[in-house]
Amino acid sequence: MKKDNDDIVIEDDEDSVASTGFDKKLRERIKQAETKAKEYLDSWQRAQADFANLRRRDEEAKLDFIKFAKLSLLEELIPVLDSFNIALSHGHKDFEPLYNQFIGVLKSNGLEELSPLGETFSPHEHEAIGTMETEKEEENHKILEVLQKGYKLNGRVIRPAKVKVGEFINKK
Repeated sequence: MKKDNDDIVIEDDEDSVASTGFDKKLRERIKQAETKAKEYLDSWQRAQADFANLRRRDEEAKLDFIKFAKLSLLEELIPVLDSFNIALSHGHKDFEPLYNQFIGVLKSNGLEELSPLGETFSPHEHEAIGTMETEKEEENHKILEVLQKGYKLNGRVIRPAKVKVGEFINKK
C-alpha cells in the first residue's frame, strides 16, 4: 500500500489492475461532467451579459421615448409660435412678454430655435426656398434670409428653417 500527497490510499494488489478499466471510465465520466459544467457556466455567463445588454437598451429606449413623447404637442404649438413671430415682426410689441413666456416654456421642454442667418447652408437643418445673388464671395452658400424659423427637439430637427441662400456671382 502506498500513500500519495493527498492522503489517498492506493493499493498495489492484483485488484488494482482490474480496477484500471473502472478508473478510465470514472476519469472519462469526470471529464465529461467537467466539460458539461463549463458549457453550463459559459451559457449562464452569456445569458447574464445578454440580460445586462437588454436592460441597458430598454433604459435607453425609455429615455428616448420620454424625450420625444412631447413631439406631437410641440408640433401643434409651432404654428402658434409662427403667429407670434409674424405679429412681433409687424410691430405688435404688446405680445412680446407673452411670446417670451411661451418660448421659455417650450425651451424648458427641449425645443430649440433654428434661426441660421449668416450660417453656411446645411440640408440637414435648412430648407432652401431660393437663392439670392451676391457679389461677396464670402456669402456664397451662406444663409442670407430666413423666411421661417426651424426647430429642434432635444437635438433632432423637427422642422427645418426655410431660407434663401447666397449664390456668388463674379461680375468681373
